[in-house]
Amino acid sequence: MKQDVLARAVPRRRLRRRRVGIAIGVVVALLLGAAGGSVALGLIPGPDTQPTVPTTSPTADPSPSQTPDRAPVVDSPRPTLTPTPTSTRRPFALDDPGTWTISGTEVGPIAVEGDYSAETDDLAAAFVHDPACSAVWKLRGSDVPPREQPTLFIVQDDAGRIAGVDISGSSSRAAPTTAEGLGLGSSLDELRAAYPDLRYAVSGTDDPDPADGNPYGVWTTSINGVHVSFSVTSTEPVRDIWVSADSATPPPEFCG
Repeated sequence: MKQDVLARAVPRRRLRRRRVGIAIGVVVALLLGAAGGSVALGLIPGPDTQPTVPTTSPTADPSPSQTPDRAPVVDSPRPTLTPTPTSTRRPFALDDPGTWTISGTEVGPIAVEGDYSAETDDLAAAFVHDPACSAVWKLRGSDVPPREQPTLFIVQDDAGRIAGVDISGSSSRAAPTTAEGLGLGSSLDELRAAYPDLRYAVSGTDDPDPADGNPYGVWTTSINGVHVSFSVTSTEPVRDIWVSADSATPPPEFCG
């Protein structure tokens, strides 16, 4: 009877072990399933785990570099435009009055309104001073015929300054001329073409008739603010030129 009891007890123990094993297997399967689900959920992105599409932000324009307050500012030099001066005085030789220019303020080396002694001390290279009249300077030896040789009359005022210079003669070969090349021997038409402001300078006569042939007809213009006057008629060329800052007409006498 004891053996029957034992025989019945053995299968029951095996059945219990089998149930325990089955229970363990179910638990393991559940654990594996849960782990697999977690893995599966990790591999499949949800709505919150969708990859973010990168957005392109606009590139800001580079801001201009600023010079530090204490940094030296270096400006590039601007080209300086220098106007070309208009020459009214040609190079000249002191002993050749034919190279002298009547520029208004000067007659060759002689400065109008300058000190008489200072402005005439070099004239001996070309002229001989007439001891009988301090205003008269005669051209020194020259190959120009005597009747064509110019004479300078340099008039001084009471203060010893040069009030005017008069050039007298019949030819400009050895005499000063203007920058336009006009002087002794030039015609009235040439003067009018070169100097549109040329006007008759005799008081009381505004528009004389050049045909009158007045030997004392004085036509004047202004060069550098100084009177430059020509004794000329319609039939006779220039025989006399007067340069003065004070008066448009020469004095009646130079050695009176």
